[in-house]
Amino acid sequence: MITVRAAPPEDFDWLLNRTGCSITGEFRALKAVDVAGKVRGMVGFDAWTPASCQAHMAADSPMAWRRLLPAACDYAFRQAGKNVVLGLIPGHNERSLALAHHMGFRVVCQLADAWSAGIPLVVHEMRRADCRWLKEAC
Repeated sequence: MITVRAAPPEDFDWLLNRTGCSITGEFRALKAVDVAGKVRGMVGFDAWTPASCQAHMAADSPMAWRRLLPAACDYAFRQAGKNVVLGLIPGHNERSLALAHHMGFRVVCQLADAWSAGIPLVVHEMRRADCRWLKEAC
């Protein structure tokens, strides 16, 4: 059984170690934990603007994704009231690129050499109107 709850700052390293992301003092996250309380996945949000935020995601089990994605979309789009969630993925990370596509993110642009020399940074977006993880509006 996997449950989702707010992640306190002392848990943020779990995500940072897996994604290499940088965070600010405005970073917020949800974590998926198993019955033993072990973190199995996390979605963090940062780079807040009035209409968007950036998501950082990692999980080590498919069940964690199944629990996290609806909760993360509800948090970003409904609770935080954002219109767009952004994702930045290194162009050589094929697994993450495929996962983002499967989740419903779409590529907005690729910035040549923005990850490192010869490796683009691929900018993704998920718009609230296109988010399949949200149930119909209440």
